Amino acid sequence: MNERKRRIGENEAIFRSVNEQVRELTATLSTTTGTIKVVCECGARSCTDQFEITTDAYAEIRADSALFVVKPGHDLPETETVIDKNDVYWTVRKDPGIPAAIARATDPNA
Repeated sequence: MNERKRRIGENEAIFRSVNEQVRELTATLSTTTGTIKVVCECGARSCTDQFEITTDAYAEIRADSALFVVKPGHDLPETETVIDKNDVYWTVRKDPGIPAAIARATDPNA
């Protein structure tokens, strides 16, 4: 089970890193839409779903290493808890222990 949690955490970290690069590029290009398209940060390696989120909402979520954004229903209850829902994405918090430790260790903003 610990190996699965580690693998899920590493997969999520990859998607978070991609989304951080998108956010930085968007800021550099000074797009005026106020939104960015991000990849679902769920732990499923095969997931490539994308959705739009406001830059402000994404920045607020990124301020906490334990938070990730996923498509509705892409949460993994064995490693995280849904803390906020809307029609486009859900915000999940990594559970204490291995999931939260991996989230902190792989946070590009930390």
